Amino acid sequence: MLNQTDTPETVRLSDSINDEEIKYVKERKTLIKKWLKGQGIDCELEDVPNIALLGSGGGERAAVGMLGSLHQLEQDNLLGSLLYMCGVSGTTWCMSSLYSDPDWSLNKRCNEVIKTLKGPTVNLSKAVEWLKLRKEENQDFNLTDFWGAFTASYYMKEMNTRRLSEEAHRNSTNPYPIYSAIELEHKKLGCTKGVWFEMTPHESGFSGLGAFVSTSCLGSQFEGGALREKRKEMDMVLLQGICGSAIADTQRNNAEVLQWIWDLLLGHESMMLKENMNMVERSGKVKVCECVPSRVVRCVSELIKYAEDPDPLKTREVITTLGQLLEGLVSSKGEMLWNMDPESWKRTSLVERKKFIETVSLELILSSDSWAKDWKDKRCNCNGWWILKNISPLVQTWEWGTTSNFLFKVQDARVPESMASKEKIHLVDAALKINSPYPSVLRTSRKVDLIISLDFSEEDPFETVFSAKKYADELKLPFPPVKESVREEKDHPQDCYVFEGQRTEEPTIMHMPLFNLRNCHDEKGFKKERENYKTFQLHYGAPEIDHLLEKAQDNMRNNRDRILGQIIMAIQRRKKGMSVAQ
Repeated sequence: MLNQTDTPETVRLSDSINDEEIKYVKERKTLIKKWLKGQGIDCELEDVPNIALLGSGGGERAAVGMLGSLHQLEQDNLLGSLLYMCGVSGTTWCMSSLYSDPDWSLNKRCNEVIKTLKGPTVNLSKAVEWLKLRKEENQDFNLTDFWGAFTASYYMKEMNTRRLSEEAHRNSTNPYPIYSAIELEHKKLGCTKGVWFEMTPHESGFSGLGAFVSTSCLGSQFEGGALREKRKEMDMVLLQGICGSAIADTQRNNAEVLQWIWDLLLGHESMMLKENMNMVERSGKVKVCECVPSRVVRCVSELIKYAEDPDPLKTREVITTLGQLLEGLVSSKGEMLWNMDPESWKRTSLVERKKFIETVSLELILSSDSWAKDWKDKRCNCNGWWILKNISPLVQTWEWGTTSNFLFKVQDARVPESMASKEKIHLVDAALKINSPYPSVLRTSRKVDLIISLDFSEEDPFETVFSAKKYADELKLPFPPVKESVREEKDHPQDCYVFEGQRTEEPTIMHMPLFNLRNCHDEKGFKKERENYKTFQLHYGAPEIDHLLEKAQDNMRNNRDRILGQIIMAIQRRKKGMSVAQ
């Protein structure tokens, strides 16, 4: 059996938190004690409650919602109460941006990130440059690399290449960050203990198994619990790709995912065209790449633009150009588009034309490898050419989150054979299991007293709570009672629910749905907000971001006194010996 060790080059098997986190927690709680005194609350250090802020997944909606919530917590002077900050999926995008500043909770970093979100996307060349480097350095290059690059450049609009372990030696100014993912194969196997994967500045690993490795060694090759080959740790771009890769779920419609990739490509192409137009205005000159892939992307962009136009001639002209570019180089399904005679095209309904265009545009991605081989302009180094040539084949293999398994050939009772026998694991979006990072804070060694759960989910706002309760029940972890009847309010939720811990070791949960009857006014308004902010859609414009920030801030502002009240109750529980820490 492997014992707990402080050596970063070996695997640690233990349910306890590591020594570095223990040190950070102690220093952070000293600051929280000072914060409490500033609120007129005096208590001993051992009575300072462990408070965790959880942010659910939900794509850009979650990232913006988390930003708005944190901004208001800062305005209301409540940030100083938090010991842990945990995220899944879109919330981790927000966290990765905020924590680029070592002192973000003390300054105006939230404002800076908001400003960046409203600004232009990152130039496509920077994203491709990052992808090229990843492909050269990593034999496990897969769709998560692609998704990370575009998550960072398209949604968060920054390519932050720092590494999580670089935060290991920071002071305790900010809440301790915990990022979450899951292991895809064990999720499919239904192995609850071997699914949840957490990443912190000091250590990363399986929360349920109690199996960890130094974060600086995550991705390196291990065998039998010992380091075999040190490899470069993933940066925050790839971490965002892993944490936000809900589309990796094979249960999703592949056509929908492929369409999303087209949308990303077309969005960047549109940005480049706008930049070119600005160049025309400034200098009277414009440089537009005329290679085949760039022209194909522009044609598809035009097709999708005119798909709902009642005039069939507009799409017909684009189809003719596309046919000239790719005739004889794509499958029969692709050629169907330009082989249809003009009169038949005119007679098709608008709905039929739109569906037909979507089908063919997806087929172009799937078959791009075949028509790429015959491009005459191979000397072209444009980004569209590189993406279609290198990413399209990955869509067909559908491989996500591949990384070296540090538990490979580890012989220990807590490590299942299904895990120890695999040289590689696949880390993907934790929302595919539980759309909120409860498992990390339910570890009894973290002794969390109060959980503030911010729910940015698209569907049932209570699903995260019940999924977490199921997880806790399976692993026999403490969890407060939650009445099944609360689900009856899923289409008209309140702004805050308190699920109070009844037993000594149970934490109390404050659960706060993003959209609710209070900030949406009524059920009709609630439904409208959910329809306007879908998880899978093009990035929001400035007005949509401002509106979403306002909704999230309303929640925090409206519940400030309730949060403070629960903090006081958590202190009282500790003083009375009714705390998980006792």
